[in-house]
Amino acid sequence: MNLVKTYIRGLVPTLLWLLLICVPVTNGAAHLVFSWWAVYVVLSYGFCFPRSYRVLQKVVHRSKRSNLNQPRQNAEEEAMRQGASYANTGRFGTGRLGDADGQDGRLIRWGTEFVILMFAVIAGPVVVAADVMLHRN
Repeated sequence: MNLVKTYIRGLVPTLLWLLLICVPVTNGAAHLVFSWWAVYVVLSYGFCFPRSYRVLQKVVHRSKRSNLNQPRQNAEEEAMRQGASYANTGRFGTGRLGDADGQDGRLIRWGTEFVILMFAVIAGPVVVAADVMLHRN
């Protein structure tokens, strides 16, 4: 992914963090307040965001499985016959029957991506430092 596209992708989460940090609401009146956390968010976005986003994407994509490991061919059918409404997905335990085919919905993918972006902005220096510590020789 291009560096400019990565920065554009992280712009909305960065602005959301700045809005949460710099606009406290006191007695129903929102006002702009300078905070060192705002400086931290801007520096984290400017210097650490692309690398932390790339590291987090690798971690998320590495943990997903492309196919399910079921002990029997008809495990879902057996679960339905016994009255169960959930089946083993192979990832995070159980999911509703029919949703355990390994495909995430578009809204789930968007929400996961947005949470990763928010985390990459706020915890960018920590993620980059952990990546450097893990890959140093």
